[in-house]
Amino acid sequence: MTRISSIEQFRQGIDNILTQQAKLNETQLQLSTGKKINRPSDDPSASTQLLKLSTLKSKTEQYNRNISAARNELQLQETALESVNNVLQRVRELMLQANNATQSSESRAAIADEIFNRIDELLQYANTKNPGGEHIFSGFNARSPAFLESNGSYTYQGDQGERMLQISEDLQVAVRSSGVDVFASAKTGDGRFTLVTDAANQGNALVKMTSVTDATLDDYTLTFNAPADPGAPLTYEVVDSSGDAVASGNYESGTTVSFGGVSLEIEADPAAGDIYEINESSRQDIFTTLNAVALELDSANSDSASYAREVNNLSVAIASIDQALTANQSLRTKVGNSLQVLDQREQTNFDGLIRLETQESELQDLDFAEAVSQLNLQTVALQAAQQSYIKIQGLSLFNFLR
Repeated sequence: MTRISSIEQFRQGIDNILTQQAKLNETQLQLSTGKKINRPSDDPSASTQLLKLSTLKSKTEQYNRNISAARNELQLQETALESVNNVLQRVRELMLQANNATQSSESRAAIADEIFNRIDELLQYANTKNPGGEHIFSGFNARSPAFLESNGSYTYQGDQGERMLQISEDLQVAVRSSGVDVFASAKTGDGRFTLVTDAANQGNALVKMTSVTDATLDDYTLTFNAPADPGAPLTYEVVDSSGDAVASGNYESGTTVSFGGVSLEIEADPAAGDIYEINESSRQDIFTTLNAVALELDSANSDSASYAREVNNLSVAIASIDQALTANQSLRTKVGNSLQVLDQREQTNFDGLIRLETQESELQDLDFAEAVSQLNLQTVALQAAQQSYIKIQGLSLFNFLR
């Protein structure tokens, strides 16, 4: 026979009440927070999954903030590149206008003044700052202006650093271009060769150079020589960098000299001893190219030889501007593609966040109808436990002794 003391009865009754109160408090907490898991002990397995989901959400949200920052940077760069393109187009128009026999020295000087102003404008775009005060074309050296001018010489102060932003787990996007890429990546001339008219030339030959894409790259020199017989036409000879002759013949106005994929259409009258260099193109910043054009237009042409040299140099400069415009368009296309990638990745990240939130909801969100029903049952159970304790508390053998 088992004996149950009054103290044991009281302890069991209190434990039962406390247990029912704990269950009721837990349900009330769930209803107040709207979550069925409020501490890891509620469901260790689900809590681990929720922690992983929370980490993924935080990363995705950071990627979206990076996308927003990248978009701002790229849009600022796109605006600057568009402005640069507009300036180059205007300068090209001015150069075509100047490369006309009807222009006077005064009108060419006026064109030179505008080109000087356009160079200053380009320099401002090259030193564009973002709202944080960083120069967007200076690479990692963003606190310094990209280009500085001193006595007609232009120096790049940045570096080749390319700022990248992570926009997903496995994808980065470049948000800045080096100033070298934007303002000093284009080659001179037609991108393969540059025609240089010797400053000492005495003739007034106008030389138009063209080349094919697979031309033999080298440095060539065209020289006009006096004929062996008086009254005979001038002769010409083209030699490569090794001194080997690659073309020669008698010159007549309208002659086309061809060699190694290069064609020179020559008009007017060169003088014996005149030299033209056809050099392999090199990269040159656009400021130096335009400054040379403006200086040439600003100087008066005293004779037909200086005028011919100016025309030849303008033709080369126009080809160089075309190269710069092509390079600028390539960069704008690259920026546009990057912006498109940002839009696509942002949508992907947005869809991913919805999936993560759905999984979180399935693990954590409370079924309010079920919880309210459970709360009612637990309230009844607590009340029953309390009533039982009261009744048990009143039970004693002394109540039956007379």
